[in-house]
Amino acid sequence: MLAAPIPADEVERLAELHALGLLDTPTEERFDRITRLLALVLRVPMAYISLVDSNRQWFKSSCGLDVSETPRSISFCGHAILSDEPMIVEDAAEDHRFRDSPLVVGDPWVRFYAGRPITGPGGHKVGTLCVADSKPRVPRPEEIEILEEMAGLVERELGLVEVARLQRDLIDSQRHLSYELSKAAQYVRSLLPEKLDGPVRTRWLFEPCSTLGGDCFGYDWIDPDHFAIYLLDVAGHGVGAALLSVSVANVLRSRSLPGTDFLDPSAVLAGLNEAFPMERHDGKYFTIWYGVYDRKTRNLAFASAGHPPAFVFDGPGKTRELGTPNFGIGMVSNASFKGSNVTLDRHSKLYVFSDGVYEILKPEGSMMTRQQLLNYLGGSPEPEDVLRHVREVGQSEALADDFSIVEILFG
Repeated sequence: MLAAPIPADEVERLAELHALGLLDTPTEERFDRITRLLALVLRVPMAYISLVDSNRQWFKSSCGLDVSETPRSISFCGHAILSDEPMIVEDAAEDHRFRDSPLVVGDPWVRFYAGRPITGPGGHKVGTLCVADSKPRVPRPEEIEILEEMAGLVERELGLVEVARLQRDLIDSQRHLSYELSKAAQYVRSLLPEKLDGPVRTRWLFEPCSTLGGDCFGYDWIDPDHFAIYLLDVAGHGVGAALLSVSVANVLRSRSLPGTDFLDPSAVLAGLNEAFPMERHDGKYFTIWYGVYDRKTRNLAFASAGHPPAFVFDGPGKTRELGTPNFGIGMVSNASFKGSNVTLDRHSKLYVFSDGVYEILKPEGSMMTRQQLLNYLGGSPEPEDVLRHVREVGQSEALADDFSIVEILFG
C-alpha cells in the first residue's frame, strides 16, 4: 500500500475542514440524499462523502459501507485530493498504489474506485465524493460527468454551512418576524387539500419540523375519471424551502406547465425539472412522487424523482412499493424521467409520504427503516397514530424533518 503524499497546503486545508464543523456530526438528509441517488443512478454498491482529516478519512454520508471512518494512510481519498480531476481506479488489484491495501484484500473488497475532490468554501480540498465496487469496471464518460455534477452539489452544501448558521442566528434575533412567519405557515396549510369521503377516500397529516417546512402535497380530479396525487419535499427548511414548495404546488394545482400532459407522470416530472432548475432557485432542488389513478381501469400510473417509494396495501400481507429511479427535480438539466404503472385491487390502500416519516434517529444511534414503517402501516393506523409512533421511536416530541403522510383508499 502506497500512502498518499501530504498536500502542500495541508495546514490551511485542515483548518478549513475543521472550520466547517462537520466532522463527527450526525447524518444529514441533504448529504445522504446525494449518496443514495449516486449509488442508484450509477448502479454501484458503495457511494460516500469522505472528509480527509489529519490521520483518518471520516464519512459524512455513506451508502453501502458499515464503517464511519478508516485510517487516512490506507485511503483512496488521500490520493484523490491531490488532483483537481476525478481519480479513477478501474482495478485496484492491478494498481501498485492499492493492490495490497486492507480495503482491497479485505472487506469491503474494493476493486473499482472513482473519487472527485470536494473543495470547501475557502478553496481547499477537504474531501471527496466517491463511488466504489467490488468488481473492476471502466466508467463511461457520462458516468464521470454525473459524478462531477453530484460533487458540485456537495460543494454547494458545504458553502451553505456558514450561511445556514447566519440564517438561524438572524431568525433568533429578529423576533418581530414571528407574526409574519406564522401567517406564512397558515398560507402553506391553506394549500393542503380537503379530506375526501368518496369515491376516493383520503386521510393525511402534515407536521413541519419548524414554522415553515419544505413539504407539500395535494390531490384532485383532473377529469371525472382521473385522480392526480402528489407529494413533494424541498431540500432544506425555512422560508426559501417553503417558497419553492408553494410555487411548485401552485403549478401542479393549476396544471400550468406548458405543453405537459398531466395524465403522464413522467412528463410532469420532466416539465417540473425544466421549470425549476436549482441554479435559478437559490441552489434548491426537491423530490416528488406523482401519480394518476384511472378509476375506470383501476390503473395507477406513477413516477418518483429522488423520493421514497409509495406503499400499496392490497390486503393482509400483500404490499407493493411504487417508485422509479430518477434524480431529484432541478438537479440535472435535460434529465429524462422513468415512469411505471400498476393495477389496483378494489380496496387497495395507498400511502405517499416524505422521508421525515421514517428517517428517525433512535436514542441508541440507529435509524428507523422504511421496512419498519411498512410493517407499522400494515395495522392501518390513523395518521395521528403514525406521528405518535415516530415520536415514540425517536423518544422526542421535536421532529428532525417535516412529517407528511397521505393515505388514499380506492373504493
